[in-house]
Amino acid sequence: MSSPVLTLISADDPFEQIVAQAEAAVRAGYIADYLAADQATRAWIRYEVEMYDAANPAQPPLMDEIRGLHLPAAA
Repeated sequence: MSSPVLTLISADDPFEQIVAQAEAAVRAGYIADYLAADQATRAWIRYEVEMYDAANPAQPPLMDEIRGLHLPAAA
């Protein structure tokens, strides 16, 4: 009878990294689309971002980032 084999699972799960990269790309895409859009399209993107935030409550609100685009930078 052979000994049981133990497998070490690393803390850096490649699947989690892929998901994090995809989420970052989606968020960046919304911001890029918002910046390139006209006023009517921006209203629609704000609606989509609100839906995205509602579906992803564990993430920092993307709408806060969108609102922050219009604030002056601190010196």
